[in-house]
Amino acid sequence: MNQKNIMNIKIIKFFTFFSLVFSINYLYSAEGGPCKDYGECDKFKYSLNDMESLQRGASTFLNYCYGCHSLQYSRWGRVAKDLQIPEDIFFDNLIFDKSIKAGDLMTGAMVDEESAQWFGVAPPDLTLVSRVRGDDWLYSYLRTYYEDSSKQYGVNNLVYPGTAMPNVLAALQGNQKLICKNIPILASNGGEKRDDLGNTLTKEKCGFLEVEKGTGTLTKDEFNNVIYDLTNFLVYVGEPAKATRERIGWYVIFYFLIFTALSALLYREYHKDYH
Repeated sequence: MNQKNIMNIKIIKFFTFFSLVFSINYLYSAEGGPCKDYGECDKFKYSLNDMESLQRGASTFLNYCYGCHSLQYSRWGRVAKDLQIPEDIFFDNLIFDKSIKAGDLMTGAMVDEESAQWFGVAPPDLTLVSRVRGDDWLYSYLRTYYEDSSKQYGVNNLVYPGTAMPNVLAALQGNQKLICKNIPILASNGGEKRDDLGNTLTKEKCGFLEVEKGTGTLTKDEFNNVIYDLTNFLVYVGEPAKATRERIGWYVIFYFLIFTALSALLYREYHKDYH
């Protein structure tokens, strides 16, 4: 085998190894927690360059979530700047405590000792929730509350059964219940089983979520958009530099590709001196 073929094999091995490492890192970073009774988590694809989505998500969080949950590793001024919201507008419309300064941490409005007495456990800080639980888990969790009269607050959650958190977005979503449906019976070949008259055979299966019509202020699609924006905002909060890091990462990959190609060409030129 000549030196040229050996060099080509080395280059192929390098790119194969680099691609494998990149793929494994991506899979592990995107993997979320299991979604329990819900089954497979719904897929969530964040969009950290969509400033309007992030702004809406911040508004939803501060109006519905911040009363109990903190973002203690974030600062008000940094969030306003990253989300391209002028500080005067941000403070006038989304901050209700006039003593708060731009450099203050978002420590929350509820005292842990009192909240533990009210809820049985202090509501957790949500700065890193998307990184701990996963984006898919969080997006699924916020949409899978259902009515359960056996629970303290009258609701339960398929993704996190027995959750102590009430459904603070119920007014927007409406009354969601678990229902049963008749679903087709599948044959061993993957098709639907039918009787002698060609009618599809069905069986009753429970555990489906359905919102009672007219009980929420938003339609299903509108509510899903609210949850998307809220999850998108929490993904940003978990790593404010994520969008910048990913953008720079592509430049780094491009640099390595160019550098490797130039190195290979340079090696070939130097190698000519030995023959």
